[in-house]
Amino acid sequence: MKNLIFTIALASFLFTSCSKDDSLEQTELQTINSAYVLNQINDSSYWDTMLVEAPISSSDYSYERATQTEGHYQPISRNEMIITWSGTQNENAARGSAEITQSTPNFSFHIILETECVVVKGDEAVYGGVITHIRNLSGDTPNIGVGWRFYFKVIDYGAGGNVAYDQIANATIFVSPRSPSLCNVYLPDHPFWYTSGYSEVKRPGFVIVDSNIND
Repeated sequence: MKNLIFTIALASFLFTSCSKDDSLEQTELQTINSAYVLNQINDSSYWDTMLVEAPISSSDYSYERATQTEGHYQPISRNEMIITWSGTQNENAARGSAEITQSTPNFSFHIILETECVVVKGDEAVYGGVITHIRNLSGDTPNIGVGWRFYFKVIDYGAGGNVAYDQIANATIFVSPRSPSLCNVYLPDHPFWYTSGYSEVKRPGFVIVDSNIND
């Protein structure tokens, strides 16, 4: 009888341990393969999750010239994200920084980033940054921390163009340090950036995208 009880207890312990291990493994895979998307549409902001795509081959992600983007976005609505950024990228390194702040009835944050990458195609650019400081993070937000990455896309239409204002994508991406870099995944022409549309970067905000700078 004692042996039977011991066998049942051991089996129960092993099953529970395996279940915990499986749960931890699933959580780890979810962290690696998923990202948080902050959508900002019609003066409202909401978080979503998505599975990230695998990085494309390095041959598709190269720098023929030094690339640059800088700008400032401060929407009229108090609930939307404010971004100030400046980044340059060449075949050797990336430089620059960004600062993002947002305060809504449900959450707020103030984050400082170091430039990870600047990917340019024509007048469009994706800026990627690594979080170095979190000055504020409160409310209903993911558990974002130092080392997380942040990506957003902008379009520089230039002075005198047919479009009155530069633009910024309404969807931005936050991804865990455990995930691979998305610099060579969500490129400027990736369909993801078009799913939520764009907002106008009105003055005094501005966007500069340049793929032919002196480095």
